[in-house]
Formats: sequence, structure tokens, C-alpha cells
Amino acid sequence: MPQRTPLTWFALIFCVLLSPAAGIAQDRPHLLYITVDDLGWRDVGYHGGAVKTPHIDRLAQGGYRLEKFYVQPFSGQTRAAAMTGRYPMRYGFQTLAVQSFSSYGLPLDERILPRALKDAGYRTVLVGKWHLGHAKREFWPTQRGFDVHYGPLMGEIDHVKKIARDGSLDWRRNDKPVKEEGYATALLGKEAVNFIGKHDSKMPLFMHLSFTAPQAPYQAPKEYLDQYTDVADPAQRAYRAMISAVDDQVGKVIQALEARAMLSNTLIVFHPNCGGALKLKNATGDGDPPFDVADNGHFKQGRGTFYDGGVRVGAVFHWAGKIEPGSTIDLAHAIDLYPTLLKLAGVSLEQKKAIDGLDLWPVVSTGAPSPRTEVLINVEDFRGAVIMGQWKLVHYGTLPSRSELYYLHGDPSEENDQAAGNPDKVKELSKRLNDAAWEMAPSQYLQDLLKARKATAPMAWGENPPRP
Repeated sequence: MPQRTPLTWFALIFCVLLSPAAGIAQDRPHLLYITVDDLGWRDVGYHGGAVKTPHIDRLAQGGYRLEKFYVQPFSGQTRAAAMTGRYPMRYGFQTLAVQSFSSYGLPLDERILPRALKDAGYRTVLVGKWHLGHAKREFWPTQRGFDVHYGPLMGEIDHVKKIARDGSLDWRRNDKPVKEEGYATALLGKEAVNFIGKHDSKMPLFMHLSFTAPQAPYQAPKEYLDQYTDVADPAQRAYRAMISAVDDQVGKVIQALEARAMLSNTLIVFHPNCGGALKLKNATGDGDPPFDVADNGHFKQGRGTFYDGGVRVGAVFHWAGKIEPGSTIDLAHAIDLYPTLLKLAGVSLEQKKAIDGLDLWPVVSTGAPSPRTEVLINVEDFRGAVIMGQWKLVHYGTLPSRSELYYLHGDPSEENDQAAGNPDKVKELSKRLNDAAWEMAPSQYLQDLLKARKATAPMAWGENPPRP
């Protein structure tokens, strides 16, 4: 075997140092991505609300706040948008969200954030809710780029019993169901802290800390309920207590990063996945959920709607020493997280499917203007909404169809419908919405319902039964 000369050894070491994994370990940040579900705009302290959130407030006060950050009407759609950098209507995720009975999931041909980061050498961890498909193993997070998953696969769960809407246990460690006593929020925080405590800090970490709270059912431990004895309504008291429980766990995770000397090299991103849940104001007066517990401030309505109460949230980017405190009311959207985080991690954005997201790093790191000038709130078969500049169009295609037009700069509460007086602007935004609709993939949710309908529908009159 030939001996290696000093020059050969130098060449080998040089190649190793230039390898992607080595570069990541030395230069690229840890990424902590924290999301919560159904959080009202004013239900954090830094937005002037009555809920106690000192740890989230510190992130906001010491970070850069995107105060016009748009998400999707439902949290599962927002998760899909952030994971792909593409509008959910492009792959059939535009209607409601994956249900316990659903057979579909985030399409397997979509390149998603954890896979791209894992391939680049990151340790990828999901602590909390997945909600992007559970019916087939190939949809599960451990098959889509996450090295580790702890928490529920589906959507809404009982926060104490860990039971999903269909009555099944929905609490997992990687691919196996586990029975564990305790409050879901506390268990997720504990898991994140334990993982950080054991993680090799030289290896870049991507952790999505995906809280199930404060989504219904409204449940909280007594120690948190006791903080809100002045709130008469029990549902609202529990809702506020849930938010404070989340805040405590956020504080513990930040302390864990600090204890491992990882905080100075960690970008923390925090945002709600949708607006607070309120009774829907429709013609029948029916509501989902049955409680008005959230406070969306002066924004109109809440989760599930296209109004700003449902889709405008506050996002925070925090990285001590790298990001100066500040804020902007420029447009941004959850799809922008995908290119922002990948570019920051040194990962190529070249891929087969076009990315809708835009890089926000110059915005949050230098205060530069946002590159985004429009947002497709959503495009569905029977409704859609788009923002172009300061104008927002909300269109309902069901009969009687109608279009509503708002000028957000002077009317953030969307109280003054200006459609009748601005037909040219309605036409302009309607064309943009219609053009987007031509690019829309069929709704997987609706297709799933049709399949179920066909499977259970009785045989039509006069139809011959199938031959054996």
C-alpha cells in the first residue's frame, strides 16, 4: 500500500473540510421552528393581550417581528405550505385539513423541508403534531425526512388522554404508539428539552416543536387554570391557561439551548398556524367551534375564514447577535419559510417543482423591504382570496356568488366593502384569482369524500349487480 505524503494528507483534510456535512457542522445554525394552533392575535402579551406569555414576549422583544405574516385558514394547510414552500392548492391541500378518516396525505413527490435539511447533514426532529397524513406509513414524518418523531400523527386530540376524534390513541414515539400519563403540552416540552440535552451540538439541528395547543378541546392543569380565576367562562379560562402552559415550555426549551451553549447559534422562528377559533358568523347562526374564546383583536372573524382574523398572525424571528430587534408590516407568508431556512442552511433551492416562497432573510436580518407584493390566501373550488399590495379580494363562488374588496391599509378590520365602487380593481384581482385557479390541483379532501361515497352508496335503480 503506497504511503501518503504530507501533501496527500493535506488534500484529504481539505476535501473533508469542504464537504457539505463538515461545512454545516461548523458554520450553519441550529433551527428551532415553534408553531401553535388556533392562537388569537391578541392572546399574547406582546400584542397587548390579557394572557400571560413572558417567554414568547421575550422572543418577540428581542427578535424581528413580521406583523403581517399570512398563513392558511386551517393549520394543516399552513403546515403543508411551510414544509413545501408551495401554496397548498398546488397539491390538493386547499380544502379543510386531513381528518382522522382521511386516506390522503402530503404527496410523496413534494420535496419538503426536513428531507432537504436531512440530506444536507442536519439532525431532524419533530416534537408534536404532524397532521400531514397518517393513513399510509409512507405519509408518516419518519418516512418524510424526520429522524425522530414524538407526538400525535393526526390533528385534534384530547390533551390528557391523547385520544383523536375517532377514539383511537394518537401518541407516538417514532412509528410506535405509546401510552404515557401527563398533559400533552408538558410532555412535548419535556421531550424537546431532553433531546437538546443529549444532542451533539456540533451537528446542526432542525427541530419542529409543533404544539397541539391551544386548539380545542380546552383543557389545562389546575396550576394554569388558577392563574385565570378572574375569567368567568370555563372554556375561555382553559384556553388562556393552555397558552400559558405552552409559554412555560417555550421558556424551558430556550433554557435548554442556553445550557448547552447552543442558543447563540440557533435561529428560533415562532408563529401560530392560523387565527383564533371563533363562532363563524353565517346565515344560520351555527358556529364551529361552539365557543368564542380567542381574541383576534380588531381583525375580522377567525380560523377557517379568509378574513384577517383567520389568516393574519404575528411571526417572530429570534437569533441573538444576528438579528436586531425590530418589526415590519410588509407582506410575508408561511411559504416563505421554506426558501428562507434552506438558504440560511446552505441548501440548494434547485428542484423539479417551482417554489412559491421568497427568501425573507434580508428582511429579518437587515430590515430590508419584503420582496412579497401579493399573497394567495387560498384558492378552493367554491371560494378564494388574494392580496395584491394593499387590496384584498374575497370571492365566494357558491350561489348567491359575491366578491368583497377591502383596502387593508385604511381598513384592517375589513369593515368597508369597496367592491361596488371599484369595479376595475375587482376585475384585476378576480383575474389573478382565476388565473391561479387554473393551476389548482383537485382537492384531495373532496376526492377522498367522493371515494368514500362511492364505496358506501347503494346500487342505483335499474343497475345490474356485479357478477361473482
